[in-house]
Amino acid sequence: MQSKRQTNSVEQLLQAIETRFGIKRDNFKDFLIYERKKGEFWITTREAIEFEFNAPVRYGFKFAQTFGKGFRLSTAAIQTFGHLATSNTVEVNKDEMEEFIRGKDLKNRWGIYEGQVIVKYGRFPLGSAIASKEKLKNQVPVARRIKAHK
Repeated sequence: MQSKRQTNSVEQLLQAIETRFGIKRDNFKDFLIYERKKGEFWITTREAIEFEFNAPVRYGFKFAQTFGKGFRLSTAAIQTFGHLATSNTVEVNKDEMEEFIRGKDLKNRWGIYEGQVIVKYGRFPLGSAIASKEKLKNQVPVARRIKAHK
């Protein structure tokens, strides 16, 4: 249990999420977000922490990681909480969605030119991308991508 500590960094992370994506911190009040190791944040239910296991166990899933002065939400976090985002999101059409879930980068037509964006198809968050003027660099892990049919 010692490694499951809430830190001042968690408060900074929640503030950054609210600022970047408009996801209010109240949406996380029923969860425990903890810094598993420096700069790596995990999220779980408060009830899950009460279970003790004989072998090492990770509680919850990776929620975010710090990068330089900022952070990136994990794909799992985006797919779980991304529907709550009100800013720095892009909605893709069907063709773009199919390309994105296969791991392709997208041409940037949304006018967001820096930082992490949440990519949605309708109301469903697919994952994230890093925005630049030219493109949205796909951040969906290879293991979560859909293979193309030939």
